[in-house]
Amino acid sequence: MKKLISLFILLFLLTACGTKSSTTSMLFVIDKGHSSEGKWIEVYDPNNQTKDEAFKIVIDEDNLWNLIMENTEYFATYESKRDNNIKITTIELSATEQLKKKDVK
Repeated sequence: MKKLISLFILLFLLTACGTKSSTTSMLFVIDKGHSSEGKWIEVYDPNNQTKDEAFKIVIDEDNLWNLIMENTEYFATYESKRDNNIKITTIELSATEQLKKKDVK
């Protein structure tokens, strides 16, 4: 019984410590590019950060990377891993950007 309890506690701690975290926020794309690590976008959360605090997110899909525009605000979910590798999970134009597109038509 002691071994079972110890195993349960160990599994709980491993699950609680997790190796990645997920964040959903507004993201403003200031740059995009590619390197040996793959394609990326440089972004910051305009509600909680300044442009000086921008960070890079890896984009695995070429089609998605092609659709993302610089100087545009998005609503996105991304995962941060312990190795500081950040990958996009979902991304869509912010409501403000969607309204801008409608006004142009």
